[in-house]
Amino acid sequence: MKHAVLINNSYIENTSVRYLGAHLKSKGYRVSVVHYEGSKDDVFNLLPAESLQRLADYCERCDLVGISLLTTHQLERSIQINDYLKDRIAAPIIWGGVPVMCSPRDYLQYADLICAGEGEGVMAALLEGRDWADIAGLGYLLPDGRVQVNPIPELIDLNQQPVPLMELDHGYLLRGNELLRLREHVKLLRPSYLRMTIRGCPYACSYCINSRLKQIFHRKGPFIRFIDTELVMQELEWAVANIPHLKSVTLDDDDFFMRPKADFETFLDAYRRRINLPFYYLQATIRQVRESKLKLMQQYGIRMRFLKIGLQSASRRVSREIFDREFDPDLFIEKLKLLAAYDVSVVLDVISDNPYDTPADKYEALLFYRNMLQSIRPVASIARPVKIYDHKLMYYPDTKLYKKARRDDMIPEDYIEKVLLKRNTVRKHDEDLDNDTLVIALFNIAVRKSRFALLAGALLELLCYRPLFRLYTRLDIVRRAYKFRNVPFVTRIVHNLQKEGLW
Repeated sequence: MKHAVLINNSYIENTSVRYLGAHLKSKGYRVSVVHYEGSKDDVFNLLPAESLQRLADYCERCDLVGISLLTTHQLERSIQINDYLKDRIAAPIIWGGVPVMCSPRDYLQYADLICAGEGEGVMAALLEGRDWADIAGLGYLLPDGRVQVNPIPELIDLNQQPVPLMELDHGYLLRGNELLRLREHVKLLRPSYLRMTIRGCPYACSYCINSRLKQIFHRKGPFIRFIDTELVMQELEWAVANIPHLKSVTLDDDDFFMRPKADFETFLDAYRRRINLPFYYLQATIRQVRESKLKLMQQYGIRMRFLKIGLQSASRRVSREIFDREFDPDLFIEKLKLLAAYDVSVVLDVISDNPYDTPADKYEALLFYRNMLQSIRPVASIARPVKIYDHKLMYYPDTKLYKKARRDDMIPEDYIEKVLLKRNTVRKHDEDLDNDTLVIALFNIAVRKSRFALLAGALLELLCYRPLFRLYTRLDIVRRAYKFRNVPFVTRIVHNLQKEGLW
């Protein structure tokens, strides 16, 4: 029996690896999955020498190795693993993942084989021993050094695929020189099981790789694929039975609420009867939030920690001209009030540190936060109806915004090496402290039921006074004040705010 080893550099629950493994097993192949990144691991860490050696020993007699690359942030580690194994094992090594699909020719400078489309059919064909020229979606170098990328195959029918169960018996976590079998260390899994019930996003925002994927798979089948409720329930029942400490489920769909109402109700009914765990979070777009669906969730007793919604920019100009998104502030506040009335806690993703923001854009966003606070606080009964989660604007290769930023000289030619391979979007670095972080921190404090709420709300209102806004914007007051970070009083205040999750 031929043996494929899948190397997962991302979180253990990576659904792409689960689908690949389930597909290959259904074809009669042995599949092992080796995870490196644990829940607390830094995505930028390279493997230590002892881990590389252990991985090479395990792959020595396998027939195919697949390296899964979820984001550009994982590039250096993937190169390290590829180059180490290539010198020590006979099996071919193939790369796959969204960044690879978006730039197949570029990634052939690192890998001998790549998946230019979805990997299930490509990897099965390689194990079958088919000629490379006959494998749709395979990329490779010709003997004369030219790059060959075969035509992209149709998107797979997810409802004809086997249930993508997490591999426990042949799944391993690489720790030092040990391969820990997940079945024997199931406690290392997160207490929230991650699943996607819809693959694909209806939008094409300029900063998101989704716009590129839509081009690649144009006319290759439905881009938005709904997974049958029965298949989802089978997997979640397996998770409940096999992960004893499971406390919740996370549905990582781009927009769970875009399910048609009848299908939405069918899903909730089955979930309540067969699973009945709270959701850690769901994701939605503001336009798909409907009171009818909120009533259904209430009717079926569906609980969730929070609903995640992308705001990204509270400037209409930036949303439209820079991010290729729609933004209607009145609609946004109306829907947030509706969610607050149903006691749904919301996390709003925001992209800040945007060089395309003008002072007018920043002021518009500030007023929106103030108006949002004034509208939601009176109708909310839960402790934290809204939290803004602040992300640094980063430019990912093959996105429209990356190309624009390069044309506009906003980022250097070596941006990937200098930035994407060094940090992620979370704004917790010293360099990230600016007026935007102050405004968002004040909102997050003011919207909560806490002893600092009234003070933070008053300060946020004060910042809306236009002459003051112009002054602290021109002076870049937060960066200037940062030099006082080592003053004990200031340090103590910031520490307390961070401890309470307010900053």
